[in-house]
Amino acid sequence: MCDKIDNNKSGDEDDNNNNNNNKSDEDDEDDDYSVSSVRAGISIGLLCARPQRAIKHPTLTTTVFHRRVLLNSLTWKKYEDARLRAAFQSAAPHPVSSDRANESARIQDSLSESNDLPNTCNTFEEIVEEEDQDEDNDNDNDSDNDNDSDEGGSVASIPGPDGDTGGGNNDSVENDQFASMEEFDHWLHNQHDDEPEGFVDPYGLEELEDREEGDGDIELDVMEDMEEDDQEPLSDLGSFRSDGDATPKQIDKYPRAGEIKEKRQSRFEDILARQDIEESPNIFRPFKDSSEFRLARWLNDLPLSKARSSNLSFGSGKTMRQRIDQLPTPRMQWKNIQVDPLYGTTSAPVYLSYRDPVNAIRSLLDRPELAKYMTYTPERHWKDKAEYTRVYSEIFTADWAWDTQASLEPGSTLLAVLLGSDKAHLTEHSGDKSAWPLYLSLGNIHSSIRNKPTKRCWILLAYIPIPSFTDPKAHHTALQQRLFHQCLEVVLKSIKRVGKKGKHLRDSLGNVRHCYTRIAAYLADYPEQTLINAAAQNNSPNTTAGHHELGDSAPRPRRTREWILSRIAQAKRIAHPSNIEEYTEAAKQLGLNSVDRPFWRGHAGYQPDLVITPDILHGLFRFWRDHILKWVCYLIGAAELDHRLKALQPISGFRHFAQGISHLSQWTGREDRELQRVLVSVVVGSPKINTSVLRALRAFHDFLYLAQYRSHSTSTLQYLKEALETFHEFKDAFIKTGARRGKNGIIQHFRIPKMAGLHSYAYHIPLMGTSVQFSTEITETCHQEMAKAAYKATNRKNFFQQMAAYMNRKEVLTLMEDISSWYFERLRTKASCGHAIPCLSGYETFVSEMVIAGQKDAELEVRRASRAKGGYIWLTIKPDRRGILIDTVVGFYNIPNLHTDLVTFMGSFENVGLPLRFSLLRSDVWYRCRIQRPTIQDEDELGDTRVIQAVPPNVSQNRHGLCNCVLVKSDDDAEETGIAGYRIAQLRLIFTPRLPQTHPLYDVPLAYVYWFSHLPSRTERNINMYQVHCLRESDRSRIGEVIPLSSICRLVQLVPKFGNWANPELTKDNSMDVWKYYYLNSFMDKETYQAVW
Repeated sequence: MCDKIDNNKSGDEDDNNNNNNNKSDEDDEDDDYSVSSVRAGISIGLLCARPQRAIKHPTLTTTVFHRRVLLNSLTWKKYEDARLRAAFQSAAPHPVSSDRANESARIQDSLSESNDLPNTCNTFEEIVEEEDQDEDNDNDNDSDNDNDSDEGGSVASIPGPDGDTGGGNNDSVENDQFASMEEFDHWLHNQHDDEPEGFVDPYGLEELEDREEGDGDIELDVMEDMEEDDQEPLSDLGSFRSDGDATPKQIDKYPRAGEIKEKRQSRFEDILARQDIEESPNIFRPFKDSSEFRLARWLNDLPLSKARSSNLSFGSGKTMRQRIDQLPTPRMQWKNIQVDPLYGTTSAPVYLSYRDPVNAIRSLLDRPELAKYMTYTPERHWKDKAEYTRVYSEIFTADWAWDTQASLEPGSTLLAVLLGSDKAHLTEHSGDKSAWPLYLSLGNIHSSIRNKPTKRCWILLAYIPIPSFTDPKAHHTALQQRLFHQCLEVVLKSIKRVGKKGKHLRDSLGNVRHCYTRIAAYLADYPEQTLINAAAQNNSPNTTAGHHELGDSAPRPRRTREWILSRIAQAKRIAHPSNIEEYTEAAKQLGLNSVDRPFWRGHAGYQPDLVITPDILHGLFRFWRDHILKWVCYLIGAAELDHRLKALQPISGFRHFAQGISHLSQWTGREDRELQRVLVSVVVGSPKINTSVLRALRAFHDFLYLAQYRSHSTSTLQYLKEALETFHEFKDAFIKTGARRGKNGIIQHFRIPKMAGLHSYAYHIPLMGTSVQFSTEITETCHQEMAKAAYKATNRKNFFQQMAAYMNRKEVLTLMEDISSWYFERLRTKASCGHAIPCLSGYETFVSEMVIAGQKDAELEVRRASRAKGGYIWLTIKPDRRGILIDTVVGFYNIPNLHTDLVTFMGSFENVGLPLRFSLLRSDVWYRCRIQRPTIQDEDELGDTRVIQAVPPNVSQNRHGLCNCVLVKSDDDAEETGIAGYRIAQLRLIFTPRLPQTHPLYDVPLAYVYWFSHLPSRTERNINMYQVHCLRESDRSRIGEVIPLSSICRLVQLVPKFGNWANPELTKDNSMDVWKYYYLNSFMDKETYQAVW
């Protein structure tokens, strides 16, 4: 079968010069004494012994924390630069040899007779505890800067022959303090839990203790040592695809922006002052204690009528809610007013439920946990000190914030108001109840925090009414549009006032600033975008493009404030707005809808073309689904596309379309993303997917992925423009091939509103920051709790008022939780400094929870401090198969060359005591591992965890097994982006041989891989992906090799090169074993797209 399928493969396509050659400017520092594999030349790491210790080996370097093993590439030279350098400067490291192994064995024998010697260093836990003492200090709470680097950390004082540490001074130890190197190593091995982070064990041969049988993890961190002057990045920036290191080298801050005018008590301090803590130590009044308060918070979400318990102070849901209403109230109180529509007649009175937006802003400023993520000063970030290349990420790094600040009085503070709205269905499966929630947030909050639902940075501001009109049905849309603007004018009245006159507002630290509000962005889908900017249907909401210009390759002029208002005035001269039919027709001819009084007309600094942001979810994704995907399906055929999708190998964490896509009736953003990953690579070779279609398809997907970058530079914006230009250049191929068609046949134009919106990205990003922070996914998420869950808590009659009351009670409980956590944290800090504190209800519970959270934070700090470019690899402590013979593994996995390749690999460590009867060697085997790497654009932030599978063959289920493909580092000098220094392999086996403790490979996880061909220097023409093929011996067996598991850098996806038609014998089970040619899919995920090019 293998031969049969291989022979059906089509010839290779021509190469091209389209691949980018720019590399990251960051150079990896590799171990001077790394051991190379015979075939791959890969540095490996040794799993060391004792938990809570940091031990390093001159050749096999590692670091261990809490049963997590951090593979560190610190060189022995840097070890010599530490305080121990003076002890044995003449004892230079050398490659592992048989003499070295014998010496190691003598050291291990001497351990049983050694005595513990004192040292003066803190343990790792003590260091972490000290670093967490000032957690609530918002000005000095930079956790990354608190961590010691490996080479800059404290080192234990070396004792003299009698155990004296020399008075704890920092003087180096003289060489004659130890009689021999053995005595020095003897002492070093007896430094147990008190050894500091970064301490070095020159042999790394200690036994891993407390290996439990549970499901704990062993973490391998392929990590690069930090430079002594390594600083915390100033923003969310990093390397770009073909753009090198984007960390700003120069930051300009707007002078005098965000000045503090005075200092007061914070709002939380005011609330506690009114609580009179000294008189009653229970800050949860009227609840009995913290436990009852937390129970009430949980019961509030239940349809509770009665709660009988002798331990509760309330006996019914009504009583409980009355007690909740006695707690400190949020600044934002709901108002319910009757609105008389300016036009039209409704069948029932119209009520508007809303809250003051300025008070909503103040509630965000009041929260202490957001203080360190707030920005009050516009900045300009540059990649170079010469200020040649700009970098854009957050709103306050773009030009709009800088220019707007310049329009304000000196010393004032800009508050960038973000709005979002979207109609939501409240009923499920039946019913027609809908809500129109309006949300508010601040652009001053870092987007990574602002858009996390758990951080509660988006506030429900209003429920826009959706009434029924008694006017003619043809007028209903126009009347609802005008009512929407009328309601928003009422809701945002205070925003307009503060935007013109300013207002003194204080933050969570009590700092008072003179603030001006500006509506910076409005998150909405296309129908609401046209509604807000008064654009006619099938017109661009942020440019002047009319229906006939929507498909133009060049952008049209912007839809400015003056352009819109002048057009409205012109329409009013033609017809009076009270004449709905005539005015609507006149406005349509001018590119307008029926709105005659936009809510934003009196707002200072409002720019309609900027406020309406590019929407990735409803703009890019929907355009891709409604048009690009349909065109491709027509060209390749639904059945053929289904078969190709079904033949792809499943990857854990990614959707596998086991039944294809033709049967799908409901789509979400998840289906869009999953299919976008593979569409380009699976359709290549189909007869109707000609060169022009393929180039247009590839260009659009390039644009799709580039638009989702979390930070942009001048160079990446140019890539974005070029991708869109290429798409427009070749998009006519969809018309020529007949793919662009409707009910009446081929459509000869591209008058699609969402296509005109593609021009906005390159224009909008330099002015407002990256587009991914403005996706309407956040408003869709807000619907779940603030609309749908609130509706379920009502009796379905007059439900908007009940929904507002439900949300108010939730916010009262959340405010009390925030206050108690903030206050208890202050007490914990004071107690740690020796101050007396009052005995408060709930404080001990809070402290115990903080201890548990602190332990988790300590582990996260270890990960963040590592700054690992190689990432993290986890293995479960309990293997899937324990202690099985190598011969059994050979048969179980069908790897006939495992014996030979393992001997070859172990032989690279010199003859250090291989088992006399190699066939009796036993191993622990895992079926999968997890890998997590820092993101390309921010090396301090970890990306998604990926599961790499190496499941053995199974006769009854899959005789080929399920073995994913990986990117293996074959050159120590390989950079983080690009393919130079990397190879593609299929992971077949994860195992750890049970070797003697004196063996250099003791407890080292290994992997057996099947190699693919070396990555070519150029990508395949038109598709711009690398092509590889299986490497086989003359007997058709796969070429494999044993490598360290730590050399695996990334999970990758190979897609079979299907040719004209997918072979019917190709399935998801055999596609990675019987085929010959594959494409390296660069669209597998956003990180792969930026790293593999």
